[in-house]
Amino acid sequence: MRTENLWTAIRTELELSLSPGTFTTWIGPISLTELKKINKNSFLAEISCPSIFHKNQISDRYLGQIQKIAEKTLKKKCEIELLIKREERFVKEEKEGLFAVDREKQIRTAYKVSFSRVGLSEGLTFDNFAVSTSNEVAHAAVKTVAKKPGQVYPLIFLYGGVGVGKTHLMQAVGHEILNKNPDSRVVYCTGEEFTNEIIEAIRGRTTANFREKYRKAKILLLDDVQFIGGKEAVQEEFFHTFNAVQKEGGQVILTSDRLPNEITGLEDRLRSRFEGGLTLDIQAPGFELRTAILLIKAQQKKLELPMAVAQVVAANIESTRKLEGVLMRLSSEMATRKEPLTKELAMALIGRINGEVRGLKKNISSKKVVDVVTKYYQLKIRDIKGSRRLKAIVVPRQIAMYLLRKELQISLKEIGRILGGRDHSTILHGEEKISKLLPESEQLRIDITTIRQQLYGK
Repeated sequence: MRTENLWTAIRTELELSLSPGTFTTWIGPISLTELKKINKNSFLAEISCPSIFHKNQISDRYLGQIQKIAEKTLKKKCEIELLIKREERFVKEEKEGLFAVDREKQIRTAYKVSFSRVGLSEGLTFDNFAVSTSNEVAHAAVKTVAKKPGQVYPLIFLYGGVGVGKTHLMQAVGHEILNKNPDSRVVYCTGEEFTNEIIEAIRGRTTANFREKYRKAKILLLDDVQFIGGKEAVQEEFFHTFNAVQKEGGQVILTSDRLPNEITGLEDRLRSRFEGGLTLDIQAPGFELRTAILLIKAQQKKLELPMAVAQVVAANIESTRKLEGVLMRLSSEMATRKEPLTKELAMALIGRINGEVRGLKKNISSKKVVDVVTKYYQLKIRDIKGSRRLKAIVVPRQIAMYLLRKELQISLKEIGRILGGRDHSTILHGEEKISKLLPESEQLRIDITTIRQQLYGK
């Protein structure tokens, strides 16, 4: 066989099995320079690489595949030798420092093409994930999986409420693996997408294509697996998909808003498999983690967010999903007003947002606010409205001022009347005192959160 014929056969098969970006980046610059017959049963193929870096990448990722195609084509054993034979243009580029830059750019392009193809979000990487006590165990486990997929924890089941970072951690594993090898067979989808795809496959008689995609995955990432509960046909297909991936030593990561035994309509055989993996609970983020999340997201959006402002927002907004919305509103306010971002501006915006949310809830009376605060601190109404200055009374009284102002947007004068005839400066001082203490006191944040939950019946 002629050298060029063998190389055409190798390139053709590689082009079919690799993504376009990967093929162009790694296979495009190499060539088969010589094919030597060692004896009647074996050959030696010399392949030219443009640099030591390129040679190492081909050796680590594609050498076995190239050898397999060559032996299949020649129908004999074939050793592959990788040589560095720089073309004149490569030598010139290397001397000028351009070649390395171009290689790096090609690598980044191949990675970007791969994660876009899989459907991963660009920012959901380990670099952008804030770690604290509420998620450090889950973070450590998935980092281990990203380094050794399918070897340490073949199945990880992440569960927790909305916005705690389950999807972020899951996708970060996909990013890490694709960054090392853009050709990795990573499949990511939600439970709803998996359901819709199998329905379409059955309807269109393309179940073979569906199974080719999912059952041959090396990394299967399924978000919101609770969605398949109660769907018999979908669970049947997922059961066989799960078994196929794990049989081949693949990695499965699932997320859910509840434990396997709490998923309604989940078949026992799936439940037992889910429970057989490493189950990790991710708790809602505390004040420190919410602050860190805000700072990370602000950096991504190139927004200068002072620490004091981040702490004020984190102290008043518990939902991580809502944090990003507040951040966008702050950014918009800054662009409109063209003034520095201050704690006062942040508090004003939070007050408006809370007012918008309350408009969708039942109305809360000032009497109920005072009643809930006094009962929470085991005081009497006369204590809150009276003149006694004991700390055990003053702080609850100031919390009542703060909540009447923030939750109901009542005027300072009216709050003074409600709380025993106090003047507006006293009310303003009380509100500002609580606003200042909130970022610093975990207990105060817990107290106000609990009182709010009692107010709205959550």
